[in-house]
Amino acid sequence: MTMLSRRREGVPIKISYLPIKELIILEMARYGLQELAETCVLVMEAGRPVILNWAEGVVFHHNPLPVNTKELMEERLKGRIYWANVLYASMPEYSPVLKVRTREIPVLLTPNPILKQVARWLKERLSEEAG
Repeated sequence: MTMLSRRREGVPIKISYLPIKELIILEMARYGLQELAETCVLVMEAGRPVILNWAEGVVFHHNPLPVNTKELMEERLKGRIYWANVLYASMPEYSPVLKVRTREIPVLLTPNPILKQVARWLKERLSEEAG
């Protein structure tokens, strides 16, 4: 430990939390559950990791836009985040894994309150499309 680190240990710092106020989804696609699983396998075979989120009877995968530009950083500081896309399907009962041939796609029972809100919103879209 350096001398500076030892001096800073007892110095209180201000900790702030900046929750998001708005989530903007640029593109979304509804799938049947098996079709979503097969699409995820294609993504995995292309070398990208996939973990599905589950809440409220909906399973989904999202791709956030990275905050790597000045404009997106300004948006984040205003409380807005952007997702490039969301793939989703109805999945009334939770299962920790979806299987497609020999591949397994992990499904996370999300504890995240924002993702739960997204799931409720997606579920409304499912209901609207069915009705």
